[in-house]
Parts: sequence; C-alpha cells; structure tokens
Amino acid sequence: MLGVYIHVPFCRTRCPYCDFVSEAVAGNPPDAYVDALVREIGALETDLEAGSVFFGGGTPSLLSERQLARIFRALHDRFRLDADAEITLEANPDDLRPELPGQWRALGVNRISLGVQSLDNRVLRYLGRRHDADTALRAVAMVGEAFDNWNMDLIFGAAPVDAWETTLTRTVALRPPHVAAYGLTHEPDTPFGARADEAIEEDAALALYRAAETTLADWDHYEISNFALPGRQCRHNLVYWHNEEYAGFGTGAYSFLNGVRARNGVSTAAYMDNPCRKEESLQLNDTEIRLETVIQHLRLKTGLDRDYYMRRFGQALDGNFGPALARLARRGLIEDDGQTVRPTAQGFYLNNEIGLELVG
Repeated sequence: MLGVYIHVPFCRTRCPYCDFVSEAVAGNPPDAYVDALVREIGALETDLEAGSVFFGGGTPSLLSERQLARIFRALHDRFRLDADAEITLEANPDDLRPELPGQWRALGVNRISLGVQSLDNRVLRYLGRRHDADTALRAVAMVGEAFDNWNMDLIFGAAPVDAWETTLTRTVALRPPHVAAYGLTHEPDTPFGARADEAIEEDAALALYRAAETTLADWDHYEISNFALPGRQCRHNLVYWHNEEYAGFGTGAYSFLNGVRARNGVSTAAYMDNPCRKEESLQLNDTEIRLETVIQHLRLKTGLDRDYYMRRFGQALDGNFGPALARLARRGLIEDDGQTVRPTAQGFYLNNEIGLELVG
C-alpha cells in the first residue's frame, strides 16, 4: 500500500537549527496553499490503497479545522484509504488547545507527533523554541488523553548537554508510545550553521545516544533514531525504510512512484501557482532501487530478510551484494544468520559506513 505525505511549510517562527522547507506565517496557512494541495492530490493518477498519511512540516497543527477537512475530502476522493490507515499529524506544544485533539480525531487523525524537543527550559531557549517545559507537559497530557498512539520528538546535543538525562527521565515517566531522538545538527544556511563551533564532539554525541538506549530500554529501538512500545512503530516511516512507494504533496515534497523519484519545487509561491510541476524527476533503474532497499532496511533492527528480497526482486541478495555484506560482517557492522541480515549496535552507531560500503 501507498504512503501519503502532506507538507505544510508554515510555522509561527523558524527555529534557528531547522533546514526544512518552511516559512513564518502569522495565522493559519493561506487558503491558497490548501487550494493548491487539493489540486495536486486530485491530479494524481493512481488506484492504489493508502495505508498511511503523514501531515508534516513546518507546523501542520496551524491548519484550521476547515482547512484540514478540505484536505481530508481530497484524500478520500483520490485514494482508497485503508480502514486501519495510520494518519499522523505533527503538532507544536504551544499550538495545543483543549478542543483541538477532539477536532483532529473527528477528521480522521489517529496519531500525533509532538515536537517537544526537550523538557528543560534552558535547552528550549537555546534551540529557539517558543514553548517551555510546562507547556510541553500540558500538551502531552492533552494528546495522551485523546490518542492512544502518539510520538514525542526529542533533540540531544543542545546546551546544556547534561540536561539530556533529565529529559529522558521525564520522558520515561510520561510513557509515550513512540519516541524519536535526533542529534542536533548545524546545517548550512541556517542560523545554527554559523555556530558550528558549538557542536559537541562525536564521542560526546555517542554517549548521549547510548544514554537514550539505556533509559528507553522498555521501548523497542527499532530504527536508528526511533523507539516504540509494542505495536507502536511508525507505519508511515516504515514505508520509507522499506523503500516502498509514497506520494508527497506540497512544497518541496518527494514522491517515489513506479520507480520514479520526484520532488516538488521549494518555492511555496511557485507551488501555489502550479502545484503539479515537478522540480526534479528521476527514473531509477533496478540496480539503484535494490541498493536503496538494502541501505534503508539496514537502518532497522529487524534488518533485511533474504526471502523478502527474493520475492521483491526475483534475485538472491547475496548474488547482488554478497561481497559487500561479507565485508560489513567482518567489520562488525552487521550480523548474518543466513536468513536475515541485521545491523549490530555498532552498525546503528556507524550506519553511514554501511551505506558507503554497499555503494562502493
């Protein structure tokens, strides 16, 4: 089944570390943007069933109830939505009001991803977030009461670094069904890009990562940056990690359909003028798709099953990648029981090395 991604490129303010496609807006996103989304969704020719929908951003929680309802109508008109589809909405803690979770549920949202980032006010100020820890805790309470499936996004490596332990301890007490923990990056062309000298050393970042593994031991560390209670893995993101098909709508959104990877333009004004124009479109060959499938599966603790690979590609995994996999096993980055190839703990820590070995 297809994964569907809806990009909402609007935020109240831009966080200084963020390099996602987004821009500041004072109120709700403009109706003209929703018009463009509806047009692009309606223009896609497919009869596939959608097993997941993910509203990402930006800040999708800025959409009004009316705007969200319009997008949902367009999705139902275009796709056969699976009865058990996972439908996620990203939300910022400072957007949460008591009436919103109920509105979202009534429209069909059944999973919330909450951008908490930290539960320490010093870190939140450093990151340029608008909310404080108390606001985040109130948002968690509202989301947890309305949804049995929700995620907390966290960032480690921001000053003061030692606050990470407190955030992890408080997270465990809140018991979110899903936690995503990402290391702070200093991306070019962001305010933090000019502060790259503040980035912590790799060994210090690895220690914080391992602290998350230890503290979140009751959660399944099923992907490099993601932890889930039983049955709460993010099904939409698993579409990406299995290198399966997805349709992306909105400014800068990617799609992967019929072997073609395409991207919308990053100008929201241009997108609203012509929402169906692709800025990039690349037909991948079978070798490229097989390679990306192996790389993506080796981000997952469950790894890649040889029978799955044979069913999907009609070829043996070892026939395509045997020498590279053997080298990775000798380096201790993967383990191979003859049926399944999985990343080791070291393979999680040095996952980029797995990709480089396979490409080479």
